Amino acid sequence: MSTTVARPASPVAVLALQYANPSRMVSIPLMILGAVVVVTTGIVVVLARSGADGELQSNGAIIWSLVGFIVAIGVQAVAVTFPLALALGTTRRAFTAGVLLTAVLESALLTGSALVLLGLEALTGGWFVGARVLGDATLGGGDARALVAVMFLASLSAILAGAAFGAAWVRFGARGPMVLGLAIAAGAVIALLALAPAFGAVGEAFEPWWLAVAAAVVIAASTAGTYLLLRRAAVR
Repeated sequence: MSTTVARPASPVAVLALQYANPSRMVSIPLMILGAVVVVTTGIVVVLARSGADGELQSNGAIIWSLVGFIVAIGVQAVAVTFPLALALGTTRRAFTAGVLLTAVLESALLTGSALVLLGLEALTGGWFVGARVLGDATLGGGDARALVAVMFLASLSAILAGAAFGAAWVRFGARGPMVLGLAIAAGAVIALLALAPAFGAVGEAFEPWWLAVAAAVVIAASTAGTYLLLRRAAVR
């Protein structure tokens, strides 16, 4: 009699598990994008009728509206799915790789959707009222390549940062995310204080690619942190 040993679930299986809830992963993010377009366009109409500048050149509505939810996606990708994934035979390494794969796919979904909306915005002259939602300055001012870079890196960073906080909760309970948040805040304050005398020079020398490097650091640190936290985490 031969015995078949079950193979551990792959990162792709973890990806499929994450998207078992399409509402959280697909429907709600797309509805948020659509809602931001509608609300911002409405604000532009109100401002235009009051005689104010109706274009809102740099409102950052897309980024600020999405960031909280996509961080929550990252948190839930670990905190909710980790126990079930382990029960299905997934290793911690494969689970972390699956979370990274999920973050990449979700970021691509959001970026592709934003790119389509940018095209529609251009075709309609700013949703027929001169509104700049996807052509906002924070998203590249209508430059499709800049929008792709900003949306993808911002989404990927936010999801994986959320995953790290989710892993901290799985590993240490409620105090884990709190301690991690305090540590990050303290590090940021120390860095700002150290750089304060050079703010002027840094501002003059600033290049957009610095933000891409910062995003890459966040992505790498969050992924590594998620794995290290989950290595010894017990299933809750």
